[in-house]
Amino acid sequence: MTRELPSEIGALLSGAGLSLLARQITDGFLVGLHRGTRQGAGTEFSQYRSYQPGDDIRRVDWKMFARSDRFFVKEAEIETSITIRFFIDASSSMLYEENGITRFDYAALTAASLATLAHRQGDAIALHVVNNQTRTDLEARRGKNQISRFYNHLENIKCSSEWPQDTGWLTECTSRRRELWVICSDMLDGAEMWSSFKEMGEAFGHELQFLQILGEHELNFMPAGVATLQDPETGMERTVRTHSVREQYLENLKKYLDQLKTAVTGRRSRVNLLQMNHPVSESLKILLDRRNRL
Repeated sequence: MTRELPSEIGALLSGAGLSLLARQITDGFLVGLHRGTRQGAGTEFSQYRSYQPGDDIRRVDWKMFARSDRFFVKEAEIETSITIRFFIDASSSMLYEENGITRFDYAALTAASLATLAHRQGDAIALHVVNNQTRTDLEARRGKNQISRFYNHLENIKCSSEWPQDTGWLTECTSRRRELWVICSDMLDGAEMWSSFKEMGEAFGHELQFLQILGEHELNFMPAGVATLQDPETGMERTVRTHSVREQYLENLKKYLDQLKTAVTGRRSRVNLLQMNHPVSESLKILLDRRNRL
């Protein structure tokens, strides 16, 4: 059964801007946190809390009030702020499309929403959009203009070629500050390659959160009848009868996902699977959980 698309995906299809959508998703998530009756580890937003009698009225965030019709106090920036560095796959496989949006569209909206949340917490944000031919970089900064730069860097990206096989380029994309790396990719390039990425990040002393983005059809092999399958990075094609290969496909996929999880899970590293037909806001919970553990 096909899952109904979340409203944010519909808004993306209708041409809503990345910055507007990212802000709306983050605002809705934050309001939802404060309205919830239960809050566990990783679900508290450190920068905002509900207004309490006796609070200085000058600390009320009036923009949040305009959006939610509720009073929130904006906490002062704390000294434990960190750098959150985003790596987004811009290889050809990110052009994979389901329900009218590409994997890169979903990755960009996810990263933009996460960056908006991090920015509001006072963290520095950085961005690297990568394939083995080009790399678009945004150096880590705070400040009110940084999130606008982040949005702008994600627009008009053209996906091509492959993800880099070596990890030497990562030495140019880090600092001595403690960092949380967020990686958005389909991660179908081989478990060993992503294990090398993890080892490099951990060698720098950073935390890593891999967000593997796959489509519903990829995970369930839903097409019926005869289908032509193409490797988007090599262009190789193969025509198959789907019912005859579905069982083997799902078995191989499960095996690979298990291998990948083992390869990139460590003391400082985790992987989560995001489905392209699920709300982007689900990833915000993941970020808060990792951020609050630092």
